[in-house]
Amino acid sequence: MKRILLISAIALLAVAFVSCKKDGVYNPKHKVAKVYNEWTRTTVTTDASGSTTRIDSLNPYVAQEWSWGKKSLSSIMYKDSDGRVSETVNYTYDDKNRIVGSTGADNRKAEYVYNDDKKLQTVKISQGDHSEAVMEITYDGKVPTTITTVYTYTIGKKVSDFARTIIPSYICEAIEANEINAKTTTISYTYTSALEWDGKNISQVVTTSDDNYKHTITYEYDGKTNPFAGMYCSEDYEVFYSKNNIVKRTESYVEGNKTITEVDEYVYEYDGKMPVKVITTDVRENEILGTTYKTTTVNTTTYEYTK
Repeated sequence: MKRILLISAIALLAVAFVSCKKDGVYNPKHKVAKVYNEWTRTTVTTDASGSTTRIDSLNPYVAQEWSWGKKSLSSIMYKDSDGRVSETVNYTYDDKNRIVGSTGADNRKAEYVYNDDKKLQTVKISQGDHSEAVMEITYDGKVPTTITTVYTYTIGKKVSDFARTIIPSYICEAIEANEINAKTTTISYTYTSALEWDGKNISQVVTTSDDNYKHTITYEYDGKTNPFAGMYCSEDYEVFYSKNNIVKRTESYVEGNKTITEVDEYVYEYDGKMPVKVITTDVRENEILGTTYKTTTVNTTTYEYTK
């Protein structure tokens, strides 16, 4: 269920951090030019006969290339490990330099709507004529406290990569898991995420739905600058809202009759206040029919900034 930071197949630009920055404006002093990725995954399988270990890895490659205009991000090109372009996302702005739209392949797009207080209020995601999701954001003063997502799902279609960059993957997976129970061609799910704050960082997100679904994520941070604050660069709310960088992420949810807990830890290398590398360690363990699977994934993401 847990996805690794900045490895989304597509990214959508959106909101600005809720302090002195304007919503929808993302114009950081230090601008990302390229993002490199590599990973190593170790899986230990244990059963009655003993244990076996398998190690898989991927060498460093350019995963993203960012193009900038004078005041805003123009596009992000995504590449696979063989250097092939898998997606290019383009962004459009209004006369106030606020993001108002983004487009990707296969006529996929997002629209951003602001309220009278100039805060981002609604994000609409669609593919062609099909509306995939509508997100509504509510505030307590200047701080967003609730994000409600209504996802309209056509039976037989998986949740698109484009929608996954807006909607957290644990919501997408819950939607897909319920497909077998659907009796109509189109169904809708509503998920409500409550955001709790510790200063200028999100400390916890609790997501619930009408069918007793509950998913909780808590966060710990360092005191360094988050270069993506103000940009919807992944499906994690804390990435584009929080001022600092995450050092620990604890995720819990119910699966069957068990409560599952997953922990990710992040180690950064900095050049001054800006992160140039982050190493993420993800450990998860599962048991199936008496066999235990423990997988440890170490992902290294390196950032190159414009000169």
